[in-house]
Amino acid sequence: MKNIKKIYYLMSFFLFLALTNPVLASAQNVPKRRPATFLGFLLSPKFIIMLIIAAFVLILLLTKKMKNKIKVPLLLLSTFLFGIAANIPVKIFTSFAMHPSPMCAVTKSILYGFRIPMIVTLTIILILTLLGPKLFCGWICPVGTLQELIAMLADKLKIKRIKWNFTVSQAIRLGIFILFIFLSGTAILNLTQNGRIFAVSLYDYINAFHGFEFILQKSLLDNIINFLPFILTVVLSFKLYRPFCYLVCPMGILTQLIEQIALFRVSLKRPPCDDCGVCEKKAPCPTVPDILKNATLRPDCFSCNICVESCPKNAMEFGIKKTLSG
Repeated sequence: MKNIKKIYYLMSFFLFLALTNPVLASAQNVPKRRPATFLGFLLSPKFIIMLIIAAFVLILLLTKKMKNKIKVPLLLLSTFLFGIAANIPVKIFTSFAMHPSPMCAVTKSILYGFRIPMIVTLTIILILTLLGPKLFCGWICPVGTLQELIAMLADKLKIKRIKWNFTVSQAIRLGIFILFIFLSGTAILNLTQNGRIFAVSLYDYINAFHGFEFILQKSLLDNIINFLPFILTVVLSFKLYRPFCYLVCPMGILTQLIEQIALFRVSLKRPPCDDCGVCEKKAPCPTVPDILKNATLRPDCFSCNICVESCPKNAMEFGIKKTLSG
């Protein structure tokens, strides 16, 4: 308990420094301007705080100190900072909006080219994914953290969830991405501006990130398009673990491949594993069966730590990637 309190205090100190440092906070002085360079954009408070949170998460996972008493506040912090904060009319929060969102960082880059905001967002996500599986998706992304919180609430309410068949969910996620490429590439989805035709992304109609923008749209249809994906994500999260991540998010396709070579990941120690099946039963994701088989290619792991914490033999651990023989 004392160690957890120390981590809380240390994390609060670093967050305070990131928010009040005059160099990092200088981006806040001109709300309508964004850093013009890669380094300038990278050193904005939003990305610095993302890295600080991810570093603390990684430390807690590696030291086996990640408990619900600290997990819930961390998830709430990311949901607030990167999802809700930008709606608050306070200068310090103006740059915390998740723009570009992970979804837009992929799709808009494909449609309109790689610009500095997209490149920085992708760089942060890829670095964190290479460190540990889904460190960004699991602990930073506001849509992801909100889904995780709802999953934890569903467990408290004893709501029985339906477990994913990863083959099916991955087929749907890939199918949507292929459909996006086809519809945009053939200009079936498009808009005309100043006499020019621009491709429109299919994901604009199923983007749950828009739900964190607390602004009413001009028409009923626009409001439905803007908020319905978010509402469906919230509702479905009580019965399905991270439905937006597994079924929709194109960033999930990329990070699911990259996490296979992550430096740190969940692995199995045999012995002491006696195949009791507790970890598989408790874990909300479809990943644990493949961890038990030491599969080379695994479904998405969001570093939720539930399988590690639930193992009665301490046979599951979060650490350096290794094989059973290693």
